[in-house]
Amino acid sequence: MRRVVGALLASIPGLGSIGLVLLIIYYVFAVIATHLFGAVYPEWFGHLGRSLYTLFQIMTLESLSMGISRPVMESFPYAWAFFIPFILVATFTMLNLFIAIIVNAMQSYNEQEQQNKGTALEQPRAHTDADVHAELLALREEIRELKTLLLVRGETASPAGTQQPPH
Repeated sequence: MRRVVGALLASIPGLGSIGLVLLIIYYVFAVIATHLFGAVYPEWFGHLGRSLYTLFQIMTLESLSMGISRPVMESFPYAWAFFIPFILVATFTMLNLFIAIIVNAMQSYNEQEQQNKGTALEQPRAHTDADVHAELLALREEIRELKTLLLVRGETASPAGTQQPPH
């Protein structure tokens, strides 16, 4: 989950750029649609706001065929030359760019994480051979002390197998 959130956060600048391009494309197509179809179909293309909303409907492919494009094409037979490029640019190209940005950010995030793991493994070890040898000698000395302590305790135990009460 951390990887996904990190990748999504890393993809925000790219998504913002794609969103800005999509907004410009929407604006251009909305102005064209308002001028071409606004007089005949004011409920869909009467002003810029309505054109933007209708183009959003078209981009999501909701009401495209029977709801909007066929009635418009009855009055404007070449309206397909407007709708098809808009659908290809807005729906397929731009939405695929959104997905590509997210996937690219996810891949970059994973590569960076792998690189960080690799550099952590490549860091020089803090202990030298002399440090390890000194620590090993200290551990051996502690083991000798523990053995002598156990032997002393064992000798103080009673010969019949019963132990003396603790001190």
